[in-house]
Amino acid sequence: MNFRSIERNEIEKIRNLDRSEIIDQIYYYKNDELILVDEHHDISGWEPKNLEEIVSNLYFNYDRKATIYGAFEDTKMIGLVALDSEFIGKNNDTLLLDFLHVDKSYRKIGVGDTLFEMIAKKAKELGAKKLYISATPTKNTIQFYFNRGCELTEELNNKLYELEPEDIHLQFDLSNF
Repeated sequence: MNFRSIERNEIEKIRNLDRSEIIDQIYYYKNDELILVDEHHDISGWEPKNLEEIVSNLYFNYDRKATIYGAFEDTKMIGLVALDSEFIGKNNDTLLLDFLHVDKSYRKIGVGDTLFEMIAKKAKELGAKKLYISATPTKNTIQFYFNRGCELTEELNNKLYELEPEDIHLQFDLSNF
């Protein structure tokens, strides 16, 4: 496996990532409490409209000097992570982990760990104190972030919340990283 910055023309390779997943539990954040609920979803792949928005957003962010790393096996993209270049938060000391996804066949073998560590290291190099993560509320996704030391955010980003109110909004403190 090879982990590296991607070229602009490689953004299209995200279309080939296998997004499929069987989900049996979802987190909800209600009344200042995180609640895990049994809820079955069979995700067979990318929703076409959602995929087009993701690809468009990745191009937009790439052109704004975002950091985007890919994980590759030979020339096949097996994972991607993106860090927005614009600081957010009341102290302007937080960067958004804008996207992280690993192909179904490569999950739970360290690809996501490596991509997360690479982007956290880059955020710290850029002067960020925290990462902000608006995470899909599936149990696997939230546990992935909790296992890396992320926690519920102390400062909700209203713009991101309005875009994805069902997401679980997390932060990662880079001071101990």
